Amino acid sequence: MPPESTSKAIPNPRRLLILTPTTHSQSIIPPLLHTLTGTPVTTPPTTTTTSTPTPPLSSSETLVPSIATTTTTTTFAGYTTHPPLHLRNKYYTADIPIWVDEIPLSAQEPSITTETGGNTTLSPTQWKTEFSSPEAQVVRDAIGAVMICLRNPVYTPPPPRHPGTDQDVEEDVEDRPDVRSLKDFVKAVGEVRALIEEERGGMGEVPGLVVLVGEESAASGAAAGGSPKEEEEEGMEGLELDEPFSVGWWEDQVCEMGLMGMEVVEWDKSAKGDGEGRNRYGELQGMRRIKEVLETHDWATTEPELLDDGFGDELERELLGLDDDDTVNGFDVEVDELQREMVGLRMAIERGGDDFDGDEDEDDELRVDAVEALLLRMRAIKDMSAELPETERKRFAAKAVRDIMKEL
Repeated sequence: MPPESTSKAIPNPRRLLILTPTTHSQSIIPPLLHTLTGTPVTTPPTTTTTSTPTPPLSSSETLVPSIATTTTTTTFAGYTTHPPLHLRNKYYTADIPIWVDEIPLSAQEPSITTETGGNTTLSPTQWKTEFSSPEAQVVRDAIGAVMICLRNPVYTPPPPRHPGTDQDVEEDVEDRPDVRSLKDFVKAVGEVRALIEEERGGMGEVPGLVVLVGEESAASGAAAGGSPKEEEEEGMEGLELDEPFSVGWWEDQVCEMGLMGMEVVEWDKSAKGDGEGRNRYGELQGMRRIKEVLETHDWATTEPELLDDGFGDELERELLGLDDDDTVNGFDVEVDELQREMVGLRMAIERGGDDFDGDEDEDDELRVDAVEALLLRMRAIKDMSAELPETERKRFAAKAVRDIMKEL
């Protein structure tokens, strides 16, 4: 029996953001969340809209009383109450909060209006503008991965051309209105993800998935004639890469949009469990691949302000004396110790510089100046925080100490 894993628990992981077009959400989100987390959506979220039609005039030119109608609609806009996604590997365990949102594919598509009269959904362009604003920085900081889920369009091969005709009846699927709106949706979300990655330092910081949701179709091979075996052996490679709306086709579209690092995965929502197997390259497919991408990501937050108790990690707790109720001046004691260590560092630099040449002496002088500047900052921190309330003093001092520790 293998030893029990001792993976470290991530206390407050970032969120998984799942976005889908408004018209796709009700058919995609429930089976997706059930398959992904193992928990069904038992009580779908709803919104209630109330509309009162404009009353007509009666023969006596008085308003005829009108009756307000109330409509209840299922919507996954802003859905955050689904049980988290539990992830476990040899490095960590984490319960990933899930945030689902839906966006209309175009401005003409109806959006959900609540009883207060506010729209809960935006067009892709409006959503991108709002999500990219400085005011949304705290929201972007909470996102760990982005999953775009959409119903994959259906491709119908054009009829064969008759000999002697000059007309090319082949349709350019990229010009279809439904395809253009889907591409605009993917581009808007993908550019926001790219912004988050840029803010965190580079590619790979925020996994991006484009999940093409469909149902298994066995008719495509038969429609073209020939046996499925012949299809697989002779023509599958070309179809897999080039046929419109295949994984390869969407990968090309994503690259043309300039969205780097986005992975396209096809998921058959009618498949039982995770039994979608591997492709001919041995790579996982479907929901198994989706989970693999999420499990290999580091979901830990890097901002101490986002941790559970608001005071940061173990080092910060030790600096503040939070683990000992009797320690009132934990920060002051640690600052004094840090000051002594920095003085010792300055003396060591000065002593170690006696045998070096002139250039190295200049470097040592710079190091001494830097240490002295940090010492002055430490004293200033103590003075500035002395008159603050205890809680604020600890927060202010802890942040300052973290900044100094980073410089060291």
